[in-house]
Amino acid sequence: MIGRSRYVKDDPRRADHLLSTSNNRRVVEHRDLDRGCPGDLRQFLAFSSALTAAHSRAKITLAHFKLSPSRPLDRRQLLRAIACIRRENGIARNHPMRLIEHDKGDRPPHFHLLFSAVDPATGRVLSSKDNYARDELVSRRLEIQFGEKITPGPRIQRNAADLRARGKIREAEILEGHQPVRRRDRNAEADRQQAARAKLPLGEFRGRLLSAVGEAIRFGSLRQALARYGLSVAIGTRKATLMAVHDGSGMALPLLGSITIASDGRVALEPSVVEDLRRDAPLISQARVEGAARTLKQADRALIREIDRGRLETAIDGEFNDIFSRMWRSRKPADEEISSRRSSQAAQRREAQAMRREEARVRQLRINRAFKAARLLQSRPARRVAFAMAATGVLLTGAGLTVALGAGIVAIGALRGYGQARRAEAQALVAQRHRPADLSRGRDRLVGMHANARHRPQYSQPAEGGAAEPPPAASSQREERQTAFDFAVVPKTHRALAAMALDVLAGRPTPIGQDVLQRVLGGEVYAGLASLAQTGSVRQRRHIQSWNGGRSSDAFAAEGTLRRANEVEAAKVMARIGRQLVTAQRNRVKGRE
Repeated sequence: MIGRSRYVKDDPRRADHLLSTSNNRRVVEHRDLDRGCPGDLRQFLAFSSALTAAHSRAKITLAHFKLSPSRPLDRRQLLRAIACIRRENGIARNHPMRLIEHDKGDRPPHFHLLFSAVDPATGRVLSSKDNYARDELVSRRLEIQFGEKITPGPRIQRNAADLRARGKIREAEILEGHQPVRRRDRNAEADRQQAARAKLPLGEFRGRLLSAVGEAIRFGSLRQALARYGLSVAIGTRKATLMAVHDGSGMALPLLGSITIASDGRVALEPSVVEDLRRDAPLISQARVEGAARTLKQADRALIREIDRGRLETAIDGEFNDIFSRMWRSRKPADEEISSRRSSQAAQRREAQAMRREEARVRQLRINRAFKAARLLQSRPARRVAFAMAATGVLLTGAGLTVALGAGIVAIGALRGYGQARRAEAQALVAQRHRPADLSRGRDRLVGMHANARHRPQYSQPAEGGAAEPPPAASSQREERQTAFDFAVVPKTHRALAAMALDVLAGRPTPIGQDVLQRVLGGEVYAGLASLAQTGSVRQRRHIQSWNGGRSSDAFAAEGTLRRANEVEAAKVMARIGRQLVTAQRNRVKGRE
């Protein structure tokens, strides 16, 4: 049983955090225990804030208790736990309270208890003095009552003495049999929670910081070294503490303390260096805004660089694959509108994450194209090596790729006339503005391609005195019947719209008109979907339709794509559908349906 209390001020994001289902499988508001306070959580928070504002000595708004049991609690145990928290903290029975249950699915549910800092009946303000000792005492007593394993804390002997003084001899004897245990790590609870929200482990954050300090010690400027590791320096809100801020997530930790923890006290900054950093450091709010914009700009540049490398590799190998050129052309309107879409830090960071995912997808396309051009048999070790090479900026051209990968990669021998025949075929397909793509994946696709190439007599050297045999008729007929559509040419942001377009082509009703879908997706993609609707297999059509699974995330992704394409009315329709899906999801989670 772990119990923690925090005495906090107003936070506009608190209600969204407590009611969020993004990282909770189930959220339950126990409104039968509200003790007559307003029924809505936001109204309760506003009510608590008003009580604090009207009180001359109150500085906090809420007392926030978090209770994390090691076993699921039934109704009676939950009520006993609430009563114990009230009793140990001197909270009256009719004090306004809100109880929220979070169930993440992989552990027993935990509970958040919110009490207004001011008792409206008496005007008394809850005290946070010595709250850590009270938290440990509540946790140990509940562990004894519910039969859970005792979790010794640093104040367990003090808790035992308090219980003995109250006459709780049995509970005191149980606690006296355990020795105090200090915190095993040096991470504060607030730092752990911040790292969990940012999805950036504390060890990784401090490792980057220590690497930047080591690089600055060897080569010079600490500020530049921090920037290379995606970090910056800012002035915090409490006591003007110097903070290290991660640009990508906005996570911030004390600079000097983090260096001390990461190096076990072996590394310390000179006072002159600290003063230089402090002199030019912005406020933490400004640093987070600048860091989000800087991260988005870097992600945009990295994506453009990846597309440029793909275009250059295609030109070096003499291919007529225009997928990278189409990506380049589609980037231009996005660059022109990029300033209007940067509305908030959260939006900028989401867009930067989307760009990084797109960068990884483009890199995979480069690797696939390079293996085809070099006629290499793919394997997992080879792809890992190729991905690492692409990440360091190596051009993945046909001949160079074979040499760079080195031993362990099986190269298929070059066939006489094979490259010229492939280029001629590509030229004809470009002229028709239609390029068929093999829908199979991975090694089977390459093995099949090379196997077919080896059995093409018109591309092989004819025997002496003889002529090359024509290809079998049945084989050419099978090639003509293959469905031509490359799933990779549809960006993830457009996939929900592609599924709607397939529904339109199948005669099913959709909220977006056919003309809008055709303008946003482009003529080539729409033509490929039309061909797939007519000649594709059921499995292929189901794969496209799965891109629009009736989820709110699909609707909002379609809304963003439509807004970037200046289809405002259609975007409003998808936004309304997304909000309806969010409401329905919340109703299902809270059991109101």
